[in-house]
Amino acid sequence: MMKKHLTLILAAALCAGCATGRSGEKGSGFLQSFSEGRRLASARTSLEKGDSAGASKILESIVSGPAIPGVTDEALFRLALLSLKPSVERPASPQGHQLLRRLKKEFPASPWSVQATPLVELITTADELKRQNRAYRITNQTLSHEVGDLNRTINDLNKNIEQLKHLDLELEKKR
Repeated sequence: MMKKHLTLILAAALCAGCATGRSGEKGSGFLQSFSEGRRLASARTSLEKGDSAGASKILESIVSGPAIPGVTDEALFRLALLSLKPSVERPASPQGHQLLRRLKKEFPASPWSVQATPLVELITTADELKRQNRAYRITNQTLSHEVGDLNRTINDLNKNIEQLKHLDLELEKKR
């Protein structure tokens, strides 16, 4: 009986030691990880219900707090996906791209970072293609102006040839 009580007291002391933090901290260790994990689960539930705005608020508060592996990395990934907002002007919002880069930097071994890698590569490739497209558009406009100038020159030369032919015919008539 004494061994059971001692084992229970020891287990409670160990758990309490993990769950308490330094004075003045919001929480640390196991308790904070558990609490943030529950908030992440709440964000997932909001996403499943289609409440992107509610999920974003929860995820933003998680990623702005202390880094907790297994929680913060997933929150960063999910928030980045919600923040990407691709459009014709840009393949991803700067905020979404920054969140993915932060995920890869702070949690390089995370499975969420592994999933973020192809997204970052796609965004980078899309940005490069967008830049190339702009450069080609400028080159195309320049070439269009040059072709227009060449066409005008060709038209002028054709007129001059016609005038020379006409003059040549008149000279032949006078002979």
